[in-house]
This record gives sequence, structure tokens and C-alpha cells, in this order.
Amino acid sequence: MQPLVSVLICSYNAEKFIESTIYSVLGQTYKNIELLVLDNASTDKTVDILKRIQLKDKRLHIFAENKNHGAYPGLNYLLEHAHGVYIAINDHDDIWHTEKLRKQISYLEKHKDMIGCGTAIINWYEEYGKGILRTQPEKHTVAWHTSLVYRNESFRYDTSKTVGTDFYFMKNVLCQNGRKIYNFPEPYVFRRIWKGQKNLSSNWMRKMTLNEIVRLEIPFIDKMALLNRKFFPAFVIEYMITHINRSVLTKNTLPSEFRKFVVA
Repeated sequence: MQPLVSVLICSYNAEKFIESTIYSVLGQTYKNIELLVLDNASTDKTVDILKRIQLKDKRLHIFAENKNHGAYPGLNYLLEHAHGVYIAINDHDDIWHTEKLRKQISYLEKHKDMIGCGTAIINWYEEYGKGILRTQPEKHTVAWHTSLVYRNESFRYDTSKTVGTDFYFMKNVLCQNGRKIYNFPEPYVFRRIWKGQKNLSSNWMRKMTLNEIVRLEIPFIDKMALLNRKFFPAFVIEYMITHINRSVLTKNTLPSEFRKFVVA
């Protein structure tokens, strides 16, 4: 029997994209999952959409709150309700390839020495209709958080770390005692960066001080990107990324499974 995977999502005012995100999880070829969604007091129709989907698929469990817990306290809340042998993290606006969980769980079942498994991701800049492939070293202490699957050993996020909480969690909690995360080089996550929207996964970037950025324990290239964002408007950085990078992806060069999620 397949081990149970608990998929955790925190949502907030996600009515424009939550449905496609949820169906990308429920549509996995790996079927033994429970999908736990904590809604952080949305003021739009996010919860209504979730309830409509839940009528069709009881693997979806909704926790609708009257206050906004925030992303990482919210994930800790969901971890208290997770029954899976494995934990998988997703953001409320990201899309998973249908084979994502099957590939990751198959790897982890065969490699008991690995604490977790991530994949490459595609950052898709909706305003420019272009994307960038982001990878991580094969065996490392971090992964792209929205791609992460790890063994459920009662880990929790340290919410006293107000910036870089996900990187700290992976490097210092999951990978303590020399453990590693395996990262697939193929992109199994489509991360949508919306025009005029503040993506949940990048909101914390805008609140950091210069000193906090310098002290972050994150890969060098990501630290440089944050420093650029500190001094230049986000649209300037995104324009540079999508127009200077030689390996930029277009709709026609995206993996076929992700093309249907591109806004025309």
C-alpha cells in the first residue's frame, strides 16, 4: 500500500488561482494523499471555492480561520493535524506536475538515508509571458520550498525566524545531523508570479532590512536577488530577469503539462 502523504497549503485571498492549484494536487497520479488547507481569514471567495471542490473529493480538508496566522505558524497548525508518513508543501498559487509526488515518494522509499526530496521549479512571470528554470544541487540542505516532500518526524518551523524561515527549517531542522535533501533536476512545480499580485511565497521579501538580508542563510544567488529587490522596484528586477537571461522559457518551450496554465 502507498504511504499516506499529507499535502499542506496556507491560503489567503486566492480566489483567482486556488482552484487550479488544488486540482493539480488532487490530480496527482499518486493517490494516497490528504490535502490540508488552512485559510487565513480570506475576504474573497477562496473558502467557497474550497468547499465546492471538497464536495467532489473528500481528501480535501479545510480549516477556515477568522484570523490570519501567517504562512509558517499556519504550516505548524496544519502539521498538528497531518497523519501522513510524508509531508508535502505547496503554495496557494503554484501548480504541480501530475507525476511530482509519485517520483518523489518512489525515490524516498528507496533511499531511506534522505530526509526529503525537492525538484527544480519554473518561475513564470505572467506580465512578460516568460519563465526561468531554477534548480538546486542534487544532494543539498535546501530545496525549493514549494517542491519539498519530507519524512514526517514531528518537525516544526521556528517562527522566531521572521525571514528565511523555510531555508532555516530545511537547513537547520530537517538536515540536522548531516542529513540531506535530494533534488530532481526536472521541474515539477510551476510557480506563478502574477502581474499586480503579491504572491504569498514572496511577501516576506518586501519587509526585510538590509542587515537581515545579509545574515540570511540562503544560497548566494538568492541573497543577491534579494539585495537587488531591496534597492530596485520588483518590476525592474523581473524585467531584467526575463529579458537578459539567455535560458528564458516561453509558452512554446514550457513543459507541455504547464502550458495550459499560462494566461494568454
